[in-house]
Amino acid sequence: MTARAESRKDIMKAVFDIDLDTAPENVIHAADAKMTRWRKHKDFDAVWKDEVRSVLVACTGEAIQKIRGQMRDAEQPWLQNKAANDILNYGKAQIFGDEERAVHVKIDGMPDLGSPDDSE
Repeated sequence: MTARAESRKDIMKAVFDIDLDTAPENVIHAADAKMTRWRKHKDFDAVWKDEVRSVLVACTGEAIQKIRGQMRDAEQPWLQNKAANDILNYGKAQIFGDEERAVHVKIDGMPDLGSPDDSE
C-alpha cells in the first residue's frame, strides 16, 4: 500500500482496522511497531521492490502518454525539449538496458614470472 502512495490512515485501517482519529495511542503505537518489525524482515526488500515494480509498470503507459503530449506542446518549447530528452533517456534504458553501464576488463598477456629453476 505504501508503494501505491496510500495514506498512513488508509493503511492502518486496511491492515489493522484502526481509525487513527479514534484509536487509543497505545494501539496505534503497537501497530506502528509491528509495521517497523515487518520492514526489518529479511524478505521485505524483495517484496517492496516487486510491489514498486508493479506500480511503475501500471503507471508507465499513462506517463508515456503525458510525455508525448508535452512533446507536442508548441506553446512551451522548453517543455517539448525536456519531454523529448525524458523519452530518449527512458527509451535508451529500455532498449539497451545495462549495456552502457557495463564495465569490460581485458587482460592482454601474462607477466613473465619465471620458474624456480631460473633462480640461483
